Amino acid sequence: MMFGTIAFVGAAQAAHPLQTEDTGTQGAGNIELENGLSWSRAGASKSFAYQPQVSYGLTPTLDLIVQPSWLRTRDESKATLRGFGDTNVDGKWRFFGDAPLSFAVRAGVTIATSQGDLGIAHGEAAAHAVLVTTYDAAPFTVHGNLGLTQNPSGTGERRRIGRVSAALMWAASEALTLTVDGGAESNADPTRSTWPATLLVGAIYTIRPGLDVDIGYQSSVRTSVTIREWLAGITYRFAP
Repeated sequence: MMFGTIAFVGAAQAAHPLQTEDTGTQGAGNIELENGLSWSRAGASKSFAYQPQVSYGLTPTLDLIVQPSWLRTRDESKATLRGFGDTNVDGKWRFFGDAPLSFAVRAGVTIATSQGDLGIAHGEAAAHAVLVTTYDAAPFTVHGNLGLTQNPSGTGERRRIGRVSAALMWAASEALTLTVDGGAESNADPTRSTWPATLLVGAIYTIRPGLDVDIGYQSSVRTSVTIREWLAGITYRFAP
């Protein structure tokens, strides 16, 4: 598996560009289409990903989420792979809400839909679950996550990956929100105990109600090779 593809096997991504999930749901019958783009570099290796996410509100507190991916990677020898990656199918349920505090769980499976070596082996699946909390005290909002991914056997990676993360959002104005996000997870290499970490800064701008654009920059910490990543996205919410 080439650099850049491992990040797309496991728990699905939160509201772009954050890596930390929030407790928000769409509401019954509403749809959110999130178009996430990322450009990553680790030494001489490069990766690009397009990872759209469609969320549909089954009830006021329960969403169905589907997140496919398309990837392009190039390693140190300049060998290039491109094609579809794996697909996340999730549900998110907000089971408690008493302002300013709420709790939710997002859980699902990563299905092997990839081409070539751009994901887990066909016929395999990975499971993941995230416990989510949000504390909303305008103009600041804090999100926290505790997550676990169960990888299939035979990949050479650690079977169970734990993850912790937190994000702070500041509504600087009615249209502009600034964000910082940090997280750490179990090392995918089963012979290493160090937990690699990430730090992210970003901004979300609301063009009009229901339409947001965003940008972010993320860097790895405590990794043998530093991974730097630019993220951008467009999110559209509507009722059909």
